[in-house]
Amino acid sequence: RANRNDGDGCSCSLLDVGAAFAVSAEDVSVTYTVGTVNAKNLKVGDTFDITLSISANSRLFSGHWYVDYPEQYVEPVAVSTNYEGSLLYNIQQAEFNGTNNSDEPAFLYRLVYEGGVGGSFGEQGNKYTDIGMYLNSFDYGNGVMMGGQLAKITYRIIKRPTTSACGHDSTGYYLPVPVLVRESTYWVPGTQIAPDVEYFRDHETVNTVSGKVYMSTGSATTYPVTFYDFNGQVVTVLYATYGSSVTAPSVPAVINNSNGTYMFFGWDAALTYITGATEVHAEYVLRGDTDLNGVITANDALLAMRSIMNLQTITEKQAFAAEVDNASGLTANDALKIMRYVMNLIGTLA
Repeated sequence: RANRNDGDGCSCSLLDVGAAFAVSAEDVSVTYTVGTVNAKNLKVGDTFDITLSISANSRLFSGHWYVDYPEQYVEPVAVSTNYEGSLLYNIQQAEFNGTNNSDEPAFLYRLVYEGGVGGSFGEQGNKYTDIGMYLNSFDYGNGVMMGGQLAKITYRIIKRPTTSACGHDSTGYYLPVPVLVRESTYWVPGTQIAPDVEYFRDHETVNTVSGKVYMSTGSATTYPVTFYDFNGQVVTVLYATYGSSVTAPSVPAVINNSNGTYMFFGWDAALTYITGATEVHAEYVLRGDTDLNGVITANDALLAMRSIMNLQTITEKQAFAAEVDNASGLTANDALKIMRYVMNLIGTLA
């Protein structure tokens, strides 16, 4: 069992648990084990790994598993797969010898799979990590004697749960992370592994291997979001939990100085998914400065006109700078007004 503490009283671990399944009348069984690694000193925003392993010499031929992670509190970010066992050498040798009926194990996975109805597996609207493994056909009679870690899925903690969202036992509060075993097929002793041969059996039921992520309950860690104005001065500092959004403060829409009129264009960072301490700066553009180089010249009027005539593509920010006639959209009147300003025929673009 791996434990962790995030420094503010939040501890997390995932118990190693297992379940054995008997197959038909054959003496074939497998123990699935769920565990965690890298699960120490974590806080909201950090990651931990859930592993799915099986017992050695299980004769597992193929499998399909769903990790029912608590999507309100964690999100999947990566997955890796592995294969261990005495058959691996035989597979590699068959590949090296060019045997057509041999292949290495194949893993298929989807980090986020939404359950559905009818032909879709899982509870409708619920999210799972979907992992499948299968072996292709072989032309020799060795059993599929594999075992060890099958998959490792990395999850990120995005929110600390409330007490009511958790179960509780002698260890503490926990979030359940069941692994649903949808399919497990096994090699039957005494049969030849070859194409079109009935050599495996399915346990024929969907089983669940239980897991528990222990976390303390309480308020989530917050991160500062610092807003800066036109002059680089701090406007305000807001605080957001991991994955949440903030509402930007109000700043002047127009600023005039000796260089001209500056228009507020927006903020230079996304405010909808905060993952850590963030600095956000107000973006202003000089009115009439179509090429955004800080000065207004005949080139700005020319660039605006070329855009109007569909001879050149400009960005949304450039079009915003070029719209100077207080009408909607960039037109020839804007380009003309910029040129008149450059020629000192008008004194301002405000």
